[in-house]
Amino acid sequence: MSGLNNNCDTLTRFLLPEAQTRGALIRGSHIIQESNRIHGLNGLLAGLFGQTLLASILLLSISKGGIRQVLQLDATTQAPVKRILTEARSGAVRGFLNWQEEEPLLRFEQDDHIGSWMGRPVRLSTVRDLGVGQPYISTIENDSDFLADHLLHYLNQSVQIRADIILLGDCALMIEAMPGCDEEHWFKAVEAMAKIPDDVLATADSATILAYFDELRCKAVGTDSYTYQCDCSVEKMAAATSSIPEDQLQELADEDGNITVSCQYCDKHYSLNPETGSETSR
Repeated sequence: MSGLNNNCDTLTRFLLPEAQTRGALIRGSHIIQESNRIHGLNGLLAGLFGQTLLASILLLSISKGGIRQVLQLDATTQAPVKRILTEARSGAVRGFLNWQEEEPLLRFEQDDHIGSWMGRPVRLSTVRDLGVGQPYISTIENDSDFLADHLLHYLNQSVQIRADIILLGDCALMIEAMPGCDEEHWFKAVEAMAKIPDDVLATADSATILAYFDELRCKAVGTDSYTYQCDCSVEKMAAATSSIPEDQLQELADEDGNITVSCQYCDKHYSLNPETGSETSR
């Protein structure tokens, strides 16, 4: 089990009683490393994709009783990246990235702003699944170059939550106003958050970062472990192919009548028999 634990990243949930505020903090170094390995990403785009994964975990952490949080970013103009989609569940997160058709010619790196990769504005869609009834689905557009701004716009407009978010490298930090948090309380929380130096956010452990909230009587109230993990299966892949027209399946099939499908989230390949829905040996 020690090997598994070494590949986990820990989200810390905390309270700031003096500011009537709560928050969540995660350094997702293992999550980002594994997602980059699977999807073959590097450089500044790898950082943006990793931060989107961590953002979905932050959103899940404030979803009362939520079991699944999907965060989807879509370009609304011609841009190198067409879509980034991430999905967080208890203990696990996964995601994928879709390039535009011109992808081989457009792998350039101007900076780490979302606008450099997806243009402006970007359409942000979320699915909050509470496990009962229909999931809550929301879609907004925002013109900012920064992913954190998109998230704050969503929280303010669609969820009516007052929050502040920092996404820096593999660090994701969010604070959220609780009932009873007035303007003075909120100013204290935001002021303390703003005083955390970038080099601390970039390299320090969670305890060191949270120490900057000590004057607000910061108290850690729980932790959750997360890994980059996909729950794809033969059954799910077979179900996905069941909606493909028969003539298209025939075009995709090999000489033995089997088709090969790949999971976008983890790049695992399945060889399926469309008639039986079972996996075939390769």
